[in-house]
Amino acid sequence: ELNSPSTINSPHVSSVIHNHLQHVFKSFHTPTHPPYHLMINRAMKELNDKSGLTEEAISEFIRKEYDGDLPFAHETIFRIHLKKLCMSGELVCIDDGKYMLVSESEVVGATFESEEKDEEKEDENDERRKKTRRSII
Repeated sequence: ELNSPSTINSPHVSSVIHNHLQHVFKSFHTPTHPPYHLMINRAMKELNDKSGLTEEAISEFIRKEYDGDLPFAHETIFRIHLKKLCMSGELVCIDDGKYMLVSESEVVGATFESEEKDEEKEDENDERRKKTRRSII
C-alpha cells in the first residue's frame, strides 16, 4: 500500500527523502550557536569596555567566537537583535554610537533608541502644529 501513512515512516522512504533533501540543500546547515541576544550579552560582558562598545566590535567578537556557525545574513540578523535589545531596555545606545548594558549605563547622555524615536516624533508633531497655526492665522 503506497498510500498508507506508515509507508512514509519506513526506513527506506525516510532514507530516500533524507538523501534527496541533502542533495537539494547542499549548503543547508543548522547553526549550533546560542540565540543572538545571548551572544550580544556575552560580547558586552567579556569585552567589558566601560565607555561602551561599537556595533563593529560586538559583531567582530561574535564572528571570532562562532566562526563558521553563523548564518550568511549574520550582519542583518545581528543589527535587528541589537535594535531589539535597545528597544526592550536591555542595552542602551550612547551618543557616540556605542552600546552598553543597562546596568553599566550610568553614563551622561545615554538614551534608549525608543526614547529618541519618541522625541523625534514629538518634534515632528510640534512642527506640524506650528505650520497649522500659521496657515489658520
